[in-house]
Amino acid sequence: MSSSNPKPQQRTPLLNRFARGFSASRWLRGSNGLRQLSEGGNGQEWLLARHLCAYTVLEGAAVPARKRKGFVDMALARWSPFADTQSHVEWVGDRAMVWAWSRARVLAGPDAIDLPSPRRMLPESLFRDAPQVSGEQLVQLDEGLEGRVWREHVLVASRWWSAAPDLHDWNEFRRGAGLSPASAVPDILAANLQPQPWVASGSPDIREAFGHYRGYLTLAAAGVATAVLMALLVGVLALKISIWQVDRQIAEQEQALDKIITARDSALQARAAIDARLSLRPPAGQVELLGVVSGLMRGQWQLLEWKLPDARTLEVTARMTNPDPRAIVSAWEASKRFTDVTAELGKQPNSVVIKAHIQRASSRGPQP
Repeated sequence: MSSSNPKPQQRTPLLNRFARGFSASRWLRGSNGLRQLSEGGNGQEWLLARHLCAYTVLEGAAVPARKRKGFVDMALARWSPFADTQSHVEWVGDRAMVWAWSRARVLAGPDAIDLPSPRRMLPESLFRDAPQVSGEQLVQLDEGLEGRVWREHVLVASRWWSAAPDLHDWNEFRRGAGLSPASAVPDILAANLQPQPWVASGSPDIREAFGHYRGYLTLAAAGVATAVLMALLVGVLALKISIWQVDRQIAEQEQALDKIITARDSALQARAAIDARLSLRPPAGQVELLGVVSGLMRGQWQLLEWKLPDARTLEVTARMTNPDPRAIVSAWEASKRFTDVTAELGKQPNSVVIKAHIQRASSRGPQP
């Protein structure tokens, strides 16, 4: 006697296969190429690893909704570090979260052959965990980690590390987000890839919002239609005056934004010039080096010759009883102030010639 019970069980795989035929296959684009996450028969969708993307937040409170696309395009042209920028934008109220990447870098394949462009590219960050009202996170990614700072459901700061940051680097990241230094790095959050990208709280799905407020929207649509008809009766002249006033306000806002961006660019150039000049300073002064060397030499010793062939190289000739070159090399390199240390017995009795490259003193991080 046959039974019809197995039929529903057989229908589910068929429906899944049918749905996959209309959805795109999903791939993760990382440093080692593409890794498939799910199957589909309608093209490809790539999730771009966080380290391939640059991130920023744009303030659009002064920009009307119809001008926001142009505003984002202009801001990206000034901010983006890539010559062939592609981007993804998520608006939360009047603030835009923007991920940007280089199209050529993302499509670069092995043997200098470009990969076929997918239907859509999205940042990996949108599929890790969920937006927060406020706070900070250190999220584990497929490659490396992402530091996040949330404020009012907006990702106000994001940074990628190849490995877990130390406290100094984490506090530098917090300082850039306007936060005071922390006493410890937060625990790493293991967040698996979600099947759908997260949407910031306060930004409901359009269909859900329409269904919930259908009655109000109908009344609003009727009111808007009435207002439009009345405005047309008033005359075209009043409409043109209003448009002119709005355009003038936008032009003033764009000029103010251009001044801010120009000042920021000048500050970054000045900082780069200062850093370049600071890098030319010698790793240490001779008085400091003499104190370091005195602490590293064991037993009774006498300085015979002290030379600095260049700002990063030190040559010392010393006299000491039964000099041990191996012990000297070990002690100097263990101090972390010298590298490429060599020690050879000199021509004079009981003398040793030591050569090394000088290192800067290591930073101990910001003080609380």
